[in-house]
Amino acid sequence: GTMGDHDFEFDSGHLALDFANTKDWHASQTPQEKLNSYADLVAWGQQAGLVSTEAAARLRLFALEQPRDSLNTYQFAIQLREALYHIFSNQYANLPLAPSDLATLNSVVQQAMAHLRLTPVNGVMQWEWDTSLESANLILWPVARAAAELLTSPRASLVRECEDDRGCGFLFMDQSKNHSRRWCSMESCGNRAKARRHYAKTQSSE
Repeated sequence: GTMGDHDFEFDSGHLALDFANTKDWHASQTPQEKLNSYADLVAWGQQAGLVSTEAAARLRLFALEQPRDSLNTYQFAIQLREALYHIFSNQYANLPLAPSDLATLNSVVQQAMAHLRLTPVNGVMQWEWDTSLESANLILWPVARAAAELLTSPRASLVRECEDDRGCGFLFMDQSKNHSRRWCSMESCGNRAKARRHYAKTQSSE
């Protein structure tokens, strides 16, 4: 498992959505998992800038020494990822949120808040993580906190889910000027939708 196994995508515009997007075709019958192991989770955290190279190496060592603990952490990470996907997807679709998804997110947010410290940095107070803990939850805490901040901010209304009819499921922040972005990218899903609309038009005009 080197860093090159997986190049994760970080182009949703938000950390919590980047994490939710670690499964491709999330809304389809055949989603594709990109986080297949604890090592993948650590690699994601490293690429996201949440853990240093040294911390990532320690976490990988922990996984070898404590396989059961690391498997539990991995499974919990997937549970959080699915909860985040459902919460933001349902919000976009104006559907009610599942209490179990909120409970999962809340449990991680509560853990996260317990590990925050106020630390003076160059005379300015900043939140910092208590990093004395050797746990891959270090990766989940900033994700959960970022998700909570997004959900409670006016920017929550800018979260979109790609409208591709095959179930792309990609979540993103709509940064377009008139907030009209509908697809993860014009290159993939957007062009396809355009082509289909064009085809439908040519069929109906004959």
